[in-house]
Amino acid sequence: MQRRAEPPAAPSPFWGLVSLLRLEPGMGWLPCGPHRCPGPCGGCGAEAGTGEGDGKLSQVPEKHSLGPWPLKALLLLEDSRDSDLWQVYHEGLKNFLSFREDMSLSAVWPIPAEQIREFLIAMESQDLPPTKIIMYMEGLSFISRMVDHPDPLPDPLTCFMMSRLKCRTHCSNNENSPVTIEVLRSLLGTLESVCSSPYECLLFRAIFTVAFFGVLHIEEIVANHQNRAQPDLLRLSDLHLTEGSAILFLHTSHRGRQRRLIQLGICEELWVCPVEALRIYVAARPRGEGPLFVHSNRMPVTKRDFRTVFCCGLRSAGIPPNKYGVHSFWLRNPNRSISGVFPQSD
Repeated sequence: MQRRAEPPAAPSPFWGLVSLLRLEPGMGWLPCGPHRCPGPCGGCGAEAGTGEGDGKLSQVPEKHSLGPWPLKALLLLEDSRDSDLWQVYHEGLKNFLSFREDMSLSAVWPIPAEQIREFLIAMESQDLPPTKIIMYMEGLSFISRMVDHPDPLPDPLTCFMMSRLKCRTHCSNNENSPVTIEVLRSLLGTLESVCSSPYECLLFRAIFTVAFFGVLHIEEIVANHQNRAQPDLLRLSDLHLTEGSAILFLHTSHRGRQRRLIQLGICEELWVCPVEALRIYVAARPRGEGPLFVHSNRMPVTKRDFRTVFCCGLRSAGIPPNKYGVHSFWLRNPNRSISGVFPQSD
């Protein structure tokens, strides 16, 4: 039986970005990618700058920011940043190129300052969130510098508009609503429908109740990145469960230099009780030291995981997620009724 050929995998966001750049004037020297380019890549029998294939090195300018081996440089560059960031940069470049085509603007690099300003204004007129516009602009800045062109953002008018956007972002961040006990009840009620397994339900019930009643910062609960050290992150050894309470030994940066502890008491309403949630979760948690909150494969829960389940839960409960952020559990949270913060005795 003849085996059906599988379609080629879609390029990663980073290499999708590079493939768009290759089509721009003067950018044909950029390599196609680690798996070569399907389609209109201009005869890539071997990658530019790898030394493979006749005449390929002649495609590479004598001087550019990636050195004589651009493919190797780009592979290292891809690993230096998160895939989500490359996705936003790729999206921003696509939007800029589409805007340039719609406005019949010249396809030239370095990007003219007036094109950057007009693109920024166009994004604002579409009511995109300020944070997304800022990331699009930062992406164009990074791409320009990556291919050895001047940064287009230092233009005085562009700087002024960017400052205004950043001010709006700061103001909107300060307007996040705090999670209330009513919101917490609704959120916990959605976990079975938004989590991928019963274990994940136990995990996020513990995370959300501890975050709420402990008034904890996000950096104390979940990891920014799975494979990077994070001093503030709670570990299993920082938890001490007793018959009527849960004690968490906190680290330093958010609460002064002295290591402190938070004592959580039993709630009459067991549905939202952090001690009960922790007891059930710890019994199901994979054995072994490490971060307190981990998935069933022992990988730490990340900020992205937290945000995904939080937003999906709010949406499922009919609560607008845009009113809340990852800091909403401690933002203006008056709850201290069943928890206490104490200095740790030596």
